[in-house]
Amino acid sequence: MCISIKSNESDKVPTKNDNDTSKFSPSTECSSVSSSSSDSSSTDSSNAAELDVSNPSTSNSSSTQKWDYADNYSAEADFTWMANEEPHRSRRTEILRKYPEIKTLYGHEWRTRYMVAATVVLQTGLAATLVTTSWPLFLTVIYLVGATANHSLFLAIHEWSHNLGFKKPFHNQIASAFANLPIGVPYSASFKPYHMDHHRNQGVHGLDTDIPHPIEANIIQNRIYFKVLYMLTQLVFYALRPTIIKPLKPTRMMAFNLTLQLTYDASLVYCFGINALLYLLISTVVCGSFHPTAGHFLSEHLEVVRGIETYSYYGPLNYVTYNVGYHNEHHDFPFVPWSRLPDVKRIAAEYYDPLPVCESWVGIIWMYVTDPKLGAYSRVKRMERVSATERVNPNDEVGDKTATMNEGELKGGKKVN
Repeated sequence: MCISIKSNESDKVPTKNDNDTSKFSPSTECSSVSSSSSDSSSTDSSNAAELDVSNPSTSNSSSTQKWDYADNYSAEADFTWMANEEPHRSRRTEILRKYPEIKTLYGHEWRTRYMVAATVVLQTGLAATLVTTSWPLFLTVIYLVGATANHSLFLAIHEWSHNLGFKKPFHNQIASAFANLPIGVPYSASFKPYHMDHHRNQGVHGLDTDIPHPIEANIIQNRIYFKVLYMLTQLVFYALRPTIIKPLKPTRMMAFNLTLQLTYDASLVYCFGINALLYLLISTVVCGSFHPTAGHFLSEHLEVVRGIETYSYYGPLNYVTYNVGYHNEHHDFPFVPWSRLPDVKRIAAEYYDPLPVCESWVGIIWMYVTDPKLGAYSRVKRMERVSATERVNPNDEVGDKTATMNEGELKGGKKVN
């Protein structure tokens, strides 16, 4: 069970089992990728399952939203190209019109800094104490603890890229550099500008570096062996892809991030030996590979259902990943900290309950690798872009240079609704 769709009580959703209309939870069909063929407008009914679920974003109309599990991956595969705007901005506006109290959830989460500090101490301590242990125990601890801890730190940095830990963007950036330490490789300073564009311009060609580069997608396609290789080296793609699509100019924060990281790494090797640093680096590689937490990279935006480009996951792994599974809620309200995202779903349940949901991060990894209907082209793209002056977080200062890649657009920033 990978992707499921719940219906409202008033709706009857056609499923393979007519006796169960409350949820669509197919086994093989759940892995059907949408619009991977060269003609995204044509659907072979023999290869696609269709569902009609009431669309809360058009709650004042009688229209319905059709969920479509699409046809097979084509030899002429391409991304799904959309002419419309990404869905989160309009949904946020409508939800706030109906539930203005959601604005009371905006702000900072003070507990994150202590959780991050504990994780950094844990990883540093394990790196120092495991240097003389046996390789079986060394690798076991890496997979069970080290990779989980480092992935948690990746997502703490994600949280702070939205200025949700401290009042000033600068303080969030400094804290992110310290959270970066057990990861072993400096990346926190360059992550924020790319991630802000991912929010402002989700799916926009040339801006959203979360989407595979066309050359990358053409090589991987839906080939199992290339998908396995991609999963093993996923973080390398995430690190190198932005430098090709839209390189950043060096900044003082990047220099600070690099200097602090090299000092930490060198101190670790000097005090405890190379195996201490190796523990952290292997933990980082594993946490982005075939590890349960790495499923969120796929589950968030892999287009499993035709035209649906963001999915939430509400399972237990949210406890160690700062609720990043609440991904529709996060994209709708990126200025709500991780601890309050469940409240967003609770308050605006009719907007989120009907949406397709990823039920297993482990399942989505297996589904992506093994199902020929899924591949690197299984993403939604568009051409229309939003000005880099639009704030993704209301706590961003006007002209916050850590939140944009275009200094020419720093003046007169817009505030989100």
